[in-house]
Amino acid sequence: MTIMKVLAGSAVLCAGLTFVAVGEASAAVPDCASGVKTIKPVVLEDPGRWTYTFDLSWCADAGTIVWAQPSVTPLVLDPACRWVGRVEESLGREPGGAAWRAFDMSEFSCLDGAGKEHGVNPWVIVTFDPAGGYDTRGDVAGT
Repeated sequence: MTIMKVLAGSAVLCAGLTFVAVGEASAAVPDCASGVKTIKPVVLEDPGRWTYTFDLSWCADAGTIVWAQPSVTPLVLDPACRWVGRVEESLGREPGGAAWRAFDMSEFSCLDGAGKEHGVNPWVIVTFDPAGGYDTRGDVAGT
């Protein structure tokens, strides 16, 4: 499959959603007449090995969320580890209400003392509303 087909397919799948890729942490936030709302960044880590930070900004107009922009910043601290990438993500309105939910699960992989690779999956779920309220949950699951 050519890179153009992959990019075209990705564009179709993500139509209407805005995701900030790694290295784009300073990407411009779209205008928001009511004021951009943000969460306190969620930081998960294996101290000395890696850090995963999830952040989210959104805008609401007349009680409706009009855009949301999640971002993930991985940081590898140990040369025996690597960031595999974002393995699952979603963003959208919760059924039956005005609140939205953002989900991300990423993966880091580290070599143990015997040279065997072990993966872990930091994940975050944020439920957020037009008024600026939000709830975060997150943890690290082993693979």
